[in-house]
Amino acid sequence: MRELRERGEALLRLRRAPSQFIVFSHLLGGGRALTIKELAGELGLTPKAAERAVAKLLEKGLIQRTPFRNGAYACDQRQILLSLLQLVSDLYEGARGEREG
Repeated sequence: MRELRERGEALLRLRRAPSQFIVFSHLLGGGRALTIKELAGELGLTPKAAERAVAKLLEKGLIQRTPFRNGAYACDQRQILLSLLQLVSDLYEGARGEREG
C-alpha cells in the first residue's frame, strides 16, 4: 500500500517536470517499450534530456526497465491504475472524514 501511495503522489507532482511528464505520458499511452534514443527521437528531446527524465521516472517507480528488450523502458499501466485508485480512495476518505468531523 505504501508503494502505491508514493507512486500516486509522484504522479501528482509530475506536471512540475515537463520532460518527465512527456516521457511518462508517451510510455503510458503507447503501451510499448522504448529506448532512450527512440524516446528522444519521437518526442523531439535531446538524448540527454530523455536520459535524465527516464532516470527520474525510474527513481519514482513510474517506469521500469524491460527484461525482454535490452536498454528499453516501459510503463506498467496496471500499477499506475492501482496507484490512481489508491490516491482517489485516500482523497475520498479524507474528504469524508472532514465532513464527519
